[in-house]
Amino acid sequence: MIILKNKKWRYACVLIGILLFLCSACAFGEGENSIPPENQNEQSDQQDQNDPTEIPPSNENTDNSDTQEDPSSVEADPEINKPTTGKVEPEKTQTIDAKPFWQSEATRITNNLISIASAAQKDYKENGAKKGWMSKNGLLYNYYEEKYITTDTLVADGYLEEGLNSSDYKILLINGSDLAEIEGASVPADSTDFGVFAAIKQSNKYLITSPSGKIGTISEESFNNLLVKYNQSNGRIVRLSSASAEYERILNYISLFEGRFDAYYVREIRMDNKHAVVVFSNRANTANIKEYILENENNFWEVVYPNAQTDYYPVTTINRYIPSFNVDLLPSYTLASWRESIYREQGGVEAALFSAKAISSATEIAYQCATGACAYAVLTNGNRYACYSEDGIWKAKYAASDYEARNFLLSKTGIDYGFLILDD
Repeated sequence: MIILKNKKWRYACVLIGILLFLCSACAFGEGENSIPPENQNEQSDQQDQNDPTEIPPSNENTDNSDTQEDPSSVEADPEINKPTTGKVEPEKTQTIDAKPFWQSEATRITNNLISIASAAQKDYKENGAKKGWMSKNGLLYNYYEEKYITTDTLVADGYLEEGLNSSDYKILLINGSDLAEIEGASVPADSTDFGVFAAIKQSNKYLITSPSGKIGTISEESFNNLLVKYNQSNGRIVRLSSASAEYERILNYISLFEGRFDAYYVREIRMDNKHAVVVFSNRANTANIKEYILENENNFWEVVYPNAQTDYYPVTTINRYIPSFNVDLLPSYTLASWRESIYREQGGVEAALFSAKAISSATEIAYQCATGACAYAVLTNGNRYACYSEDGIWKAKYAASDYEARNFLLSKTGIDYGFLILDD
């Protein structure tokens, strides 16, 4: 051991030792905190993946990932979020993977249901009439395409974000007032009318929401009983014969509704076990064709929907007011589209009947109703003729029955002119 007796040398050694210790500590700290440049990006990526994201990023432009903006910056810019189609998109749906860590599973599902109900309600209001959307057995249904509406439909129409399993959710079209009567449901005033609701089954119960929020949870039995109210299977559809007693009973109830006992020219009466559709005019003006819907309650008929002839989209419109009505009862023609094209007399009819030697005087025509291209006439002797214009010349074809006349004009023109043809 070296003993330093000189104080100056002793102090110098102590000072050198302290400096060496400090230099070693600094070098060690730099080694711990330094990260090779090639690993800096990897650490940044790991941090980004651990950050919670409430709304999943859009799937658009995924091929050009280098030019994408951060989702948070897009949400902050109102100009970027302006819809390009003029449609207000619902809240983005949340898949399980995208659920924020602070959000419960129940909240995620409820938010998805509200988004579905909002999207379906908007699509139904904006496009439902033209598409023939209606309530069938309580569920939203496309009558013309014969299929139920799902979340996939709403995604395809641009009203809902993709990412949900369509089989998990049911989209209802019902009266909110019916739902309000069920235990476990609390329906706000703005949701009591006929509208869209979304539901999901959970442990033998159904969680239901409206576009404005959660309605409640009801039992599976209550849910099924609710849909039964919208059952449209009301028995076999038949066309009544003019010789039947029920035919006259229905016309008497129409007279009662109109407040006058009038004589009618009936085009057809179709009915099932619950409803009847009557297409008719009074005898004073054959062109004033009406279409009434009646409902049978305890063997009494009541007019529940008059003037259906004014509806351009009768399937959706009538279903909104009478959701239990089987729309297959409606005739294949839409009277509203013909309203300005139906005439009580057509000069070409007389010319055609004279040319066919069916009449010798215009007074022999007991009934006629026409459009600009086709007509139907019944003579005083009971003979029937389907008339039509061909190359500007009117012609008359004898028909043994109203069925034969209707089928003839249909095959000739491809159009159902049943509203012209007087029922036998």
